[in-house]
Amino acid sequence: MFVYNEKYVSKKEGFYYSCPWIEHGLVFFQYKLTNCCHCGHSGGGHSMICNNFIGKKIDWDRIFKVKDMYRRFHKKGKINLSCVGCNFLKEDAWDNDRYINHLYISHWTNCNSKCIYCYATQHPECFKIDKMYSVLPYLKEMFEIGLLKRDSEISFGGGEPTLLDEFEDILQFLMDNYFVRCRIHTSGVKYSSVLAEAINSLLAYVVVSLDAGNSETFQKIKQINCYDKVRENIRKYALKTIFSGRDLVSSKFIIIPGINDTKEEINNWLISNKKDGLYAAVLDIEEFWYIKNKDNIPSHIFDLIKYAQKRAKQLNMFFQLYERLQNMFSDVKNKQNKFSYPIVKEK
Repeated sequence: MFVYNEKYVSKKEGFYYSCPWIEHGLVFFQYKLTNCCHCGHSGGGHSMICNNFIGKKIDWDRIFKVKDMYRRFHKKGKINLSCVGCNFLKEDAWDNDRYINHLYISHWTNCNSKCIYCYATQHPECFKIDKMYSVLPYLKEMFEIGLLKRDSEISFGGGEPTLLDEFEDILQFLMDNYFVRCRIHTSGVKYSSVLAEAINSLLAYVVVSLDAGNSETFQKIKQINCYDKVRENIRKYALKTIFSGRDLVSSKFIIIPGINDTKEEINNWLISNKKDGLYAAVLDIEEFWYIKNKDNIPSHIFDLIKYAQKRAKQLNMFFQLYERLQNMFSDVKNKQNKFSYPIVKEK
C-alpha cells in the first residue's frame, strides 16, 4: 500500500525519494523475498517483492518490475506504507538500471544461542522449518547473468549463519569471485575455518555477538554457557587479521536496559575485546525495548553511549554504532545528545 506524503515530493528535476535497498536490494528470507530487512527503527518494514517464496525459480523480470512499481509511486510522492518515516529514504537522482548490489541472506532456521531479546526465542512457533531452500544457485545465476555486482554489500544474519549447510560453500563462492564487501553476523559459538580464511583475505567483515562483559551476564542473555568458547573463537579470528584489515573482526554489544546497561559491563566488554586482540567494537540497542520507548529515551542510555565512545577511544579501538542507534538520535531530535558516529550499514 502506498500513501501520499507531501514531504516526499521532490522539487528537483530527475530526483525522488528512495533508498539503496528499494533501488538495488534483495533479501532472502525464509518464506519471502523483500527489498530490505530493516524493522528496528521508524519506518522500515520488509517492503515486499515476493511472498510465499520457498525456493522456486525466480522470474528476474518480475523482480525488477516490482522495483519499477516502487519507483513510479515514489516519484509521485506516494511512499510504501512500510517505508514511511524510514531514515534511509533520501532524495536523489537514482538510476533505474537492473542490478543488485545490496544482498542479505536471512534464513531464520537454526541457531546455537537463545538470546532473550530474539524474536525467534520469544516466538519459536514461527520458525519450525527444518531446512532453508538453497540460496547459492540464485547467487551463481545472478552473477552469471550480470545482476549481482562484485562490489555488492552481502550480509548473513537471521539465525546462526555458520549452521547453514551451504554457509561455507556460499562464502567460498564469494571469495573465489572476489566479492569484497561480505559481512557475517555470528554468535561465535562455532568456529569456521573458511570464515577465518575470508578474514585473512580481507574479503569478510565479521560481527561476533557478545552483549556482555562477563560469563554471568552472557549466560543470562544468551541462555547458554559458552562465554569462554566465544572469547576463544574471537581471539582465533582476530589472529587472522592483518594491519590493513584489523577492524574486520568486531565484537557487538546490544544494550538491554535492566540487564547489561551499566558502565561496568561496557568497560569489561571493551577491555576484554582489547585483550583478545580486537580493534573494533560495535554498539546497538535492544530492538523491542527501543520500539516501545523510542519517544521517551532516558538520559541514562545516552550517557552510556557517550561513555562507551569515550572508553573505546581511550583503548584506541574503532567504535561504531548500528543504524538503530544512529537512527535513534534522528528520531528523538535531541540536539544536546546529537553525535556524529561512523555507521555499520545493515545489509
